[in-house]
Amino acid sequence: MNQQPKISLPEAFLLTAYIALTDVVGIVLVLFALDDFFIIDAMTFPVTQIYFRMKGVSKAGLDLTMNLAEVIPYVGALPLRTIGVIMVIWADHHPAGVVAQVTQKAAQVTSIKNPKGALVAKTSAVK
Repeated sequence: MNQQPKISLPEAFLLTAYIALTDVVGIVLVLFALDDFFIIDAMTFPVTQIYFRMKGVSKAGLDLTMNLAEVIPYVGALPLRTIGVIMVIWADHHPAGVVAQVTQKAAQVTSIKNPKGALVAKTSAVK
């Protein structure tokens, strides 16, 4: 089964360039002992998440994880957003690749199951 990627090459280039630029600005701010007060996070998080959700990319959780890791002090100085976007693009273009297999395994491990004796809401159709 040959799946067409949902993110085209020009879109991938523009998105990666934008995110890499914001990561470079964040690194420069850290080098001068300054803080962006989550301004860069507010400029990048909605852009990537809305874009990946609109395109229907199934591995958008990778980018979400990297964006959340940016909030951790001193870890946020690393270019995690760029790495996350590149991983999502790679997984989109190579659905049978290693990144896709790892994310599928992680989704299986972290899936929420109803424990024994749990209350499950039942919905009934209105007649």
